[in-house]
Amino acid sequence: MSETKSKLIEKTSDREIVLSRCFDAPRELVWDALTDPKKVVNWWGPRGFTTTIEEMDFRPGGVWKHVMRGPDGTEYPNKSIFKEIVKPERIVYSHAGGCKDGEGVSFEFTWTFTDLGNNQTELTLRQLFATAEDRDRIVRDYGAIEGGKQCLARLSEQLAATPIVIERTFDAPVATVWKAITDLDEMRQWYFPSIPAFKAEVGFETQVNVSHNGEIYPHLWKVTEVKPGKKISYSWRYGGAEGDSLVSFELFDEGGKTRLKLTHSGLETFKPEANPKYARKNFFGGWSYLVGICLDDFLQRNTPMPDRDFIISREFDAPRELVWKAWTDPKHMAQWWGPHQFTNPVCQMDVRPGGEYRIVMRAPDGTEYPGKGIFHEVVKPERLVMTMDHSELPPAWHDLVNPERDKTKPPQLDSVMTITFESIGGKTKLTVRSRFESMAIRDAMKKMGMTEGWSQSLERLTDLLKKM
Repeated sequence: MSETKSKLIEKTSDREIVLSRCFDAPRELVWDALTDPKKVVNWWGPRGFTTTIEEMDFRPGGVWKHVMRGPDGTEYPNKSIFKEIVKPERIVYSHAGGCKDGEGVSFEFTWTFTDLGNNQTELTLRQLFATAEDRDRIVRDYGAIEGGKQCLARLSEQLAATPIVIERTFDAPVATVWKAITDLDEMRQWYFPSIPAFKAEVGFETQVNVSHNGEIYPHLWKVTEVKPGKKISYSWRYGGAEGDSLVSFELFDEGGKTRLKLTHSGLETFKPEANPKYARKNFFGGWSYLVGICLDDFLQRNTPMPDRDFIISREFDAPRELVWKAWTDPKHMAQWWGPHQFTNPVCQMDVRPGGEYRIVMRAPDGTEYPGKGIFHEVVKPERLVMTMDHSELPPAWHDLVNPERDKTKPPQLDSVMTITFESIGGKTKLTVRSRFESMAIRDAMKKMGMTEGWSQSLERLTDLLKKM
């Protein structure tokens, strides 16, 4: 963290020293750096100082004894007693010692950790002395303010060098997750669509060009370790830029589910203080999105769940591009969507990732069945992934589908629909898979005629394709 991003407040009263700094790290990580003795010794004290921790009993009433050693070899013994610990918000302790002449200087030290969002944390250190004279002596004779600034700067450097670790547990077997992180076709669906090639083999190298905000970032990967089904690691560099880091994916079987542990180390080699785009928070946010959202969404859509899925397929005597058009052009979809005798007075579609759609089906008796959703994935002409929000359907309909719902709250019923278009010798195999929140809801939808409704819809699509 550069000094320009630091917020420094040197005096709020004649008995206090208050220093505050913002770090590009989540609050839990900053808390850990101040409470794990193995990490504290790496940054505690002004530049040129080393610290030896003799005891750190981290609990209210616990004792913390450490010795700081200056560049000239002078030792500064310190003893503190923890008074208050509120994880991960606040630490309070009383302190004595620290003077080379043996005269103890006592004060109360309070650390507060403020979560600023966006993986940033403000740490405020407040030293309250018994008298103004004690405060002034520490500042004058021992450079307490400058020493504190240097201490926080060292902490910033320590945090920047801390590997990013992200763990997620997926409702999918290890083999499925391993394939998702090593198979080229699957990696393109959730990771980077521009990956030109990939092999889970030690020594394999590739370059992935990623566009962001009008700039191209060449990602240079080289596979360094492969343990099939367990771990894969590859170096991560940027073409034309300084720095070399390492990314590792580790998989753990947890009763049929898979815990994935991602570790990205060496981020400090990218010199984020000189180039803010390589700031740790950017990597953390990127990995959180890729692993926590994109991979999770991909696995949910592609891991078979027979107890929650409804699947129906049809083969059409029409080229794939034509079937795709019938699905994505609202003028065509309005002509076939829904059972026989139904019409679609409203059919609006913005077919792009993040685009919305809205369809209102009207039954022969005039009852309307509105539905809406968002396109999550659009791979022309191969695959569509879209959510379906049925919350606007009549309450009576929700009562039948989900009789145990809380009727004091607005009805909610969402599903995820994946449509694949497979070209087979000039013909097209269409597969529709809808995934519901539970087996009970899926089965209730079947009882309400979902199978018959889809069958009739696809019959109408067949007739439309013949005309097209």
